[in-house]
Amino acid sequence: MRLSRLDVLQVRNLASVQIDCHPGANVIYGSNGSGKTSLLEAIYILGRGRSFKHRDLRVVVNKLADELVVSARIEREISKTSHQLGIRRTAQGKFEARIDGKSLQSAAQLVEELPLQLIDAHSFTLLEGGPLQRRQFLDWGVFHVEHGYTNLWRRFQKALKQRNQLLRHGRMGEDTLAAWTAELLPLAEQVTDYRQRYLLELSGIVKQVASSFDGLGEVELEYYQGWAEGQALAQVFELDRKRDMALGSTNHGAHKADIRIKVDGAVAAEVLSRGQTKLLVYALKLAQAAHYRERMGQSCLFLLDDLPAELDYEHRAQVIACLNRLDCQYFMTGVDKQDFQMLVDGMAHQMFHMEHGVASAD
Repeated sequence: MRLSRLDVLQVRNLASVQIDCHPGANVIYGSNGSGKTSLLEAIYILGRGRSFKHRDLRVVVNKLADELVVSARIEREISKTSHQLGIRRTAQGKFEARIDGKSLQSAAQLVEELPLQLIDAHSFTLLEGGPLQRRQFLDWGVFHVEHGYTNLWRRFQKALKQRNQLLRHGRMGEDTLAAWTAELLPLAEQVTDYRQRYLLELSGIVKQVASSFDGLGEVELEYYQGWAEGQALAQVFELDRKRDMALGSTNHGAHKADIRIKVDGAVAAEVLSRGQTKLLVYALKLAQAAHYRERMGQSCLFLLDDLPAELDYEHRAQVIACLNRLDCQYFMTGVDKQDFQMLVDGMAHQMFHMEHGVASAD
């Protein structure tokens, strides 16, 4: 999966940007505020239907404009076909997405059309943040390789929301609670089965990728399913019944799952330095991309924001080598062109200089 052409209109300070993308390495450099991250943000919006910087897309629309538009020509590796993908968002909140002129009904369809990975300054919450970030990481992987997972996950979320609303209401009878528990139980177990199988496949790849980076030890991933191992979820729900009703929420289940990430047997977030933590996040994301390529036969796209600020030169070179082995297209930003020059010398690439919201190919 690659972008051959990208057109961006009115995304922050990018009034009008058109670039022909390299199928491999794309370097975007320029001073702070020049629009480097906004260009990555535009690609992210195209693939996710939302920004990685703000929940409300309306604030991403250029202040002098009424709408933003992002479109790209996508080249598919498996089918050897080209497609035009585009999104439009107005300052009033209207959102449209199309592929080859046909409307898409949800952001989930965008994600299917343009699978991408982002690594920026906030990505390190994957290790240091709460379980939500690790569940999102896990669900990204399952969603992209298991076609039935999206519908299952939505049904699970709906059943969980309904049960929690009834618990908060506090006036339901035992039969009503039992009915919603019976609805939620098999969905939670199926979500758990999908996640466990995926993590088992991913774990070996994570070890391989991590071993290619200097300074990381033996990485292990353990899945916590959201309730005690060896205990049936139906039994857990029964034991939790009075507590759930008292607290107004479902206290155990797949929505409480987590990944326990360890290095040399110790919890990674507790023993790694800041630099090692960053490197491990790269290893996890790259391993996920490798698994996606192995299962789906095509690559996903990487967005690497301010790479020189996050990793030293040696580890930058190792990350780029891994991306090249995966045959990924990637876009990476930084302030100084010289931070990338030696990294990409001898390999095919394209450099873009950003200045005042304008991109110029070197």
